[in-house]
Amino acid sequence: MRKLSQVPRPSLNVRGATVVAFRIGTNGGLAGASVARSSGSSALDSAALRVVQRAAPFPAPPAGAQRSFSVQIKAR
Repeated sequence: MRKLSQVPRPSLNVRGATVVAFRIGTNGGLAGASVARSSGSSALDSAALRVVQRAAPFPAPPAGAQRSFSVQIKAR
Protein backbone atom coordinates (compact mmCIF):
# COMPACT_ATOMS: atom_id res chain seq x y z
CA MET A 1 0.00 0.00 0.00
CA ARG A 2 2.91 2.32 0.65
CA LYS A 3 4.09 1.99 -2.94
CA LEU A 4 0.61 2.78 -4.25
CA SER A 5 0.27 5.84 -2.04
CA GLN A 6 3.45 7.32 -3.54
CA VAL A 7 2.02 7.37 -7.08
CA PRO A 8 0.05 10.53 -7.92
CA ARG A 9 -3.66 9.95 -8.38
CA PRO A 10 -5.27 10.84 -11.72
CA SER A 11 -6.39 14.42 -12.17
CA LEU A 12 -9.31 14.04 -14.52
CA ASN A 13 -12.41 16.04 -15.24
CA VAL A 14 -14.62 13.20 -13.95
CA ARG A 15 -15.93 12.04 -10.62
CA GLY A 16 -15.89 8.50 -9.37
CA ALA A 17 -13.71 5.65 -8.27
CA THR A 18 -12.37 2.52 -9.89
CA VAL A 19 -11.51 -0.70 -8.06
CA VAL A 20 -8.39 -2.35 -9.47
CA ALA A 21 -7.54 -5.96 -8.66
CA PHE A 22 -3.89 -6.94 -9.01
CA ARG A 23 -1.47 -9.74 -8.24
CA ILE A 24 2.16 -9.50 -7.18
CA GLY A 25 4.63 -12.12 -8.37
CA THR A 26 7.06 -13.90 -6.09
CA ASN A 27 9.80 -11.45 -7.12
CA GLY A 28 7.62 -8.37 -6.43
CA GLY A 29 6.78 -7.70 -10.06
CA LEU A 30 3.24 -6.98 -11.16
CA ALA A 31 1.79 -10.33 -12.24
CA GLY A 32 -1.50 -8.89 -13.49
CA ALA A 33 -3.96 -6.06 -13.04
CA SER A 34 -7.55 -5.53 -14.11
CA VAL A 35 -10.55 -3.34 -13.40
CA ALA A 36 -12.66 -5.17 -10.81
CA ARG A 37 -15.32 -2.44 -10.63
CA SER A 38 -15.58 0.26 -13.25
CA SER A 39 -16.15 3.91 -12.41
CA GLY A 40 -18.25 4.25 -15.53
CA SER A 41 -15.51 6.37 -17.11
CA SER A 42 -13.05 4.62 -19.40
CA ALA A 43 -10.56 7.46 -18.83
CA LEU A 44 -10.64 6.99 -15.06
CA ASP A 45 -10.50 3.20 -15.36
CA SER A 46 -7.40 3.43 -17.58
CA ALA A 47 -5.77 5.99 -15.28
CA ALA A 48 -6.41 3.77 -12.25
CA LEU A 49 -4.72 0.83 -13.97
CA ARG A 50 -1.73 3.06 -14.75
CA VAL A 51 -1.44 4.00 -11.06
CA VAL A 52 -0.99 0.34 -10.13
CA GLN A 53 1.41 -0.26 -13.04
CA ARG A 54 3.54 2.76 -12.06
CA ALA A 55 3.76 1.58 -8.44
CA ALA A 56 5.45 -1.67 -9.54
CA PRO A 57 7.76 -3.29 -8.71
CA PHE A 58 6.60 -4.00 -5.20
CA PRO A 59 8.68 -5.53 -2.41
CA ALA A 60 8.91 -9.30 -2.84
CA PRO A 61 6.30 -10.88 -0.55
CA PRO A 62 7.45 -13.40 2.03
CA ALA A 63 6.60 -17.06 1.39
CA GLY A 64 2.95 -17.72 2.11
CA ALA A 65 1.99 -14.03 2.16
CA GLN A 66 -1.03 -12.63 0.38
CA ARG A 67 -0.26 -11.71 -3.23
CA SER A 68 -3.69 -10.66 -4.56
CA PHE A 69 -5.09 -7.25 -3.70
CA SER A 70 -7.88 -4.84 -4.61
CA VAL A 71 -7.60 -1.09 -4.26
CA GLN A 72 -10.05 1.74 -4.86
CA ILE A 73 -8.61 4.67 -6.81
CA LYS A 74 -10.55 7.94 -6.88
CA ALA A 75 -10.25 10.80 -9.34
CA ARG A 76 -9.22 14.15 -7.90
